[in-house]
Amino acid sequence: MTARSRTGSGPGVRWPGGLRAWGRRHAFSLLSSLGTLVRQPIASAMTVMVLAVALCLPAGLWVTLDNATHVGQDWERLDTLSIFLEDGVDERQAMRLSSRLSTWDEITAVDPISPSEGLAELAGQMGMDDAVAAMEDNPLPWVLEVTPLTATMLPELAERLGREEGVESVIVDLQWLERLAAMVEVIRKLTLLLAVLFAAAVAFVVGNTIRMDIHNRREEIEVMALVGATGGFIRRPFLYSGLWYGLAGGLLAWVLVRLGLAILAGPVEALGGTYDSEFGLRPLSGQLSLALVLGSGALGVIGSWLAVDRHLRRIHL
Repeated sequence: MTARSRTGSGPGVRWPGGLRAWGRRHAFSLLSSLGTLVRQPIASAMTVMVLAVALCLPAGLWVTLDNATHVGQDWERLDTLSIFLEDGVDERQAMRLSSRLSTWDEITAVDPISPSEGLAELAGQMGMDDAVAAMEDNPLPWVLEVTPLTATMLPELAERLGREEGVESVIVDLQWLERLAAMVEVIRKLTLLLAVLFAAAVAFVVGNTIRMDIHNRREEIEVMALVGATGGFIRRPFLYSGLWYGLAGGLLAWVLVRLGLAILAGPVEALGGTYDSEFGLRPLSGQLSLALVLGSGALGVIGSWLAVDRHLRRIHL
């Protein structure tokens, strides 16, 4: 029987039989490569740990970026203007000014805050309810919280509002919004840069590990080549080994990121509570988690392919 007949690709052999033979060959290589890793637990564990650490940093930065973006979307709006009215302005004048400002095209909403409401909010944030209750006079003025149509018109709108009668001062919170946006952009670019660098590092680590394995089995490979083994037959177990390394490294990196989020969850919730926010850390989504594990597996295959291909060329396969 010829080699073509044995592989199921020659004449007279049905395709389902060839497909089963192909599946058996790959299943054998898959399981045998896993057995090779299990028989070397210390070396395999060290390689997987190195891969996991290399993947943790970009994955952790991506989680940080996602949570920073989430804060910018769900936290109290930072692109607002706080209009502090003069001390002599009473409730009727404040409500009249609020109604008039709400008709401006540049403004989407105006929220009046009375002196009593402002003092109660301030007392709650500082934990001084008893001291505030003992105060005879309220030193706070009326405040109008103005939400503009777009953040780009904040400077011009603030200047126009400052000229209104009864307005003492206008405070623009745009600086905090710009700082947050700048931080998110820095984290985004840093994450992309580190993702590329550490992806190359993962492929390099797996390739170097497979290279050492090939070096240790060099005589076996040469004997297999002499008896007629094809390049694909020799290459297949090493590619599956790279796949196992990559998948294990990606899975361990995911576990480490989740563990880090669990450790930070309590302090972050406590910090959010100081700002009257119920913000909590968001883990990697299901799609990103799957991309992390499968992407690491693909990098393992790429690294092992490069290492195996280089050594097979040396023995003319």
